[in-house]
Amino acid sequence: MKRAVQSVAVNLEPSQYLSGWRPEAATLFIPALSETRVGEDVAVRIGIYGKAIRATVYGKVALVRRMGRPSLPPGIDLAVEKASLPAARFLAMAARGEPVTFRERAPRFAVSLPVPVTSNGAQVPASTINVSDGGCSVQWQGPAPQVGDVVSIRLAKGLLPAVARAVVCWSQAEGEQSRSVGLRIISEGRAGRAWRALVAEAAKSGAVAS
Repeated sequence: MKRAVQSVAVNLEPSQYLSGWRPEAATLFIPALSETRVGEDVAVRIGIYGKAIRATVYGKVALVRRMGRPSLPPGIDLAVEKASLPAARFLAMAARGEPVTFRERAPRFAVSLPVPVTSNGAQVPASTINVSDGGCSVQWQGPAPQVGDVVSIRLAKGLLPAVARAVVCWSQAEGEQSRSVGLRIISEGRAGRAWRALVAEAAKSGAVAS
């Protein structure tokens, strides 16, 4: 069984975020998760104090600082994965007080597709609410997933279907047994191409884009 991604939600001062963000190296210092190990996958939901925005940044632990002092707290250096770089840059713009817009994100297509999702070794009934190149939101039936959990999505029928891995970015209850869940696709290669093909088919079908 694949180990779940470590997850945490943090709120940072603008200066704190900017001092920890190193765009040339694509790394971000997070004053949390100091008990993790180098190489572990993490998903960090980041808010900037004074700004009404949040973004999830995903990557691998590149360095761990277990001990610290007031000016140098314990935490991790996160090697930000390519798909999360726009989110990290977006947060930096917000921290600098620059105008920010959501229009630069990939379009989302409103389409309902049944997607067999496997979570914690069990298959969960789910259907998409919308899809984009980076992921999707789904209507989820069953036990609630945790932010940071890694799930698998089977993308085609047949003997050797492509299976994409995704990390849970958010989860919102809509009833006793139903909730909407945001998933970020983290697979590359064949599974990544299969996911992008699914989104392209949604676009061709005339699904409403937002």
